[in-house]
Amino acid sequence: MPDILGQGEDRPPRRWPRGLAVAAAAALVTVVIVAHLPRDRPGATPPRPQPSARGRAPLAAPAAVAAPGAGSGPSGVTGRTLPWDASLRLPVGGARPVWLWPSTGRTQRIGGLPPDGSGYQFTRVGGGWAVQAGARPGCGDCAGPPRPVYFLGDRAAVAAPVGLATDVAPGPAAGTLWLTSFPPAANLAATAAAAQEVTVAGRPAGPQLRLPAGYVIDQATDHGLLLAPAAQQPGPATYRLWNPGGPPPGRPFAGVVAAGVNEIAWAARCAPACRVQVLDLATGRQTTVALPGVSSAADGAFSPDGAFLALEVSFYNGGDDGQLATQLDVASAASGQLTVVPGTWMSSDALAGFGWPAASDTLIAELSFTTKVQVASWRPGAPRLAVAAIRPGRNSASLIVG
Repeated sequence: MPDILGQGEDRPPRRWPRGLAVAAAAALVTVVIVAHLPRDRPGATPPRPQPSARGRAPLAAPAAVAAPGAGSGPSGVTGRTLPWDASLRLPVGGARPVWLWPSTGRTQRIGGLPPDGSGYQFTRVGGGWAVQAGARPGCGDCAGPPRPVYFLGDRAAVAAPVGLATDVAPGPAAGTLWLTSFPPAANLAATAAAAQEVTVAGRPAGPQLRLPAGYVIDQATDHGLLLAPAAQQPGPATYRLWNPGGPPPGRPFAGVVAAGVNEIAWAARCAPACRVQVLDLATGRQTTVALPGVSSAADGAFSPDGAFLALEVSFYNGGDDGQLATQLDVASAASGQLTVVPGTWMSSDALAGFGWPAASDTLIAELSFTTKVQVASWRPGAPRLAVAAIRPGRNSASLIVG
């Protein structure tokens, strides 16, 4: 997941498909101590949702959703926090990717990746990460040449080459991924790409497919391929669940916020309250997640086992400037019950990214404030966050959290 999340209208479009976005271009800087500062106090509930305005100061939390133990302000998450798990490490992109241990600040160069001035993109796949050099400048909606793809295991010190592709997506099982390739300079919106499922060792795991024109694979599921538009379009993107054995283009999903091997989550328009729908692809059961108050979902991510759905939830502040506040909520995918992640009420520009980068159900968020960048972790049911502070710098956005 990229670290900077878009906002817009009441239902923002998801980001471009993974391999077609331009990656951050340099390494993270020095990690410092865990923050333990006085706690901020909650304020009043905002009255209604409005369009986003980035770059504002953190807001007061509504009393109905205030979390105990920690709060956030201009100086970051404050109050009581838990120690960061010493075994948790995160990849850092940029021209020379490294592993980072937030608990200590130790870094280790990731081998097997030649220096690249465009930086590297990391896509979470089962058992590790698919790593690809950033897209080269091209002709807008035209495809560039295929680029090398590598696989980096969760505990690996060296990334291994997998193949060449324009775009990469998670496979339906650990140890596989999908490589999608367009002809060089092809019009992304009008060209049918070739897609090949491969193992992380680069061996074919099935026949090569021809995708419907104008689409790439966002996520392989146990019940088909979730396809995303290959070229950026105005308004919410329409994704399609396509069975390669059936006719294109497949069942449409507008406003997709998250997808996993067995689930798809999307946000329908608010009428009158905002909700997120979660479809269990194995059973066909649909669960509704009712969002709190006057809020809307901007983005989401399923936990590795699909049991939880993390949501970036936006609230309107009530001022004339249309300012948004943000918090992280986690929903049970089975019941739809929503839990506030403690200490994550902040202005919309402070949440730089979030996801589940470890094999366990540990949610990681990158939080960018005036004086520091923080990395927070939380496991469902925990009373507080674990927080490590990172000295702010121009390259902090290359931290990969999901």
